[in-house]
Amino acid sequence: MRKIGIVMDSTGYLTPDILEKLQINVVPLTVNIGDETFSELELPNTLFFEKLNHISGISTTSQPSVGAFLQTYELLFSKGVEEIVSIHLSAAISGTLRSAQMAKELASNPNIYIVDSKSSALGLGALAWAAAEWAEQELPASEIVDHLQCLKQQTELYFIVDTLENLRKGGRIGGAAALLGTLLQIKPILYFNQKAEIDVFDKVRSRSRAWQRVLAELTRALSTGKRYRICVMHVNIPKEGEDLLNELRIRFPEHEIRLFEAGAVIATHVGQGAFGLTFHPWPLR
Repeated sequence: MRKIGIVMDSTGYLTPDILEKLQINVVPLTVNIGDETFSELELPNTLFFEKLNHISGISTTSQPSVGAFLQTYELLFSKGVEEIVSIHLSAAISGTLRSAQMAKELASNPNIYIVDSKSSALGLGALAWAAAEWAEQELPASEIVDHLQCLKQQTELYFIVDTLENLRKGGRIGGAAALLGTLLQIKPILYFNQKAEIDVFDKVRSRSRAWQRVLAELTRALSTGKRYRICVMHVNIPKEGEDLLNELRIRFPEHEIRLFEAGAVIATHVGQGAFGLTFHPWPLR
């Protein structure tokens, strides 16, 4: 067992092979569908959307309990971990980070570093991935956190959605913006602004144009000459996700590019069919 434990919440959406290889521990958020409540880790998107078809309302999400974090931290310490780096979705949109902080205050070992990713989905997942690789190199937790603060500033996330209605219902974006987008049939591109809140980066009239707009941002970043880690994301559209992945691998063969599926918590807020990119320089120099 490594001396440094890495924890993230379930909205990071790393694939099982990465989680297992790098010993990344996941604390799940919960999804509420009608009268049923599920751990995000036990709710694949196919089942999530099937269940949504049988209720009249919408799904909602809940942050992990303090106890869930505390149990994870204590288990790691019992296995010989000396320090923990715990990375979570933006505190501006969820109470998840606060639950982690409260668990730290109750833990038997104070050596827990709580990191606000200022993001979500693969914006969070890519940071946890990097942290775990630094832990493999036996960097101390304080140094990993310093590196994360630097990498966080260079991590970009863009999500293309069909509608802002889900975000409006969940209180994550203003109603007027959502209504205007629906009326004009606009395809919004979402990102996290300087306040670490979900915001509209740009608005275009088709999915293909939205993708080209995001590709322009990626191309701008790659023009620095650095090697990048690029994460393609989709919500229950695996064929389209594979097509986007193959397109990027052909266009940018010198960079590391992987495909990921965002789960039920993000799907609750952005809806089925959303897709996008996260990218940052890797390895960090």
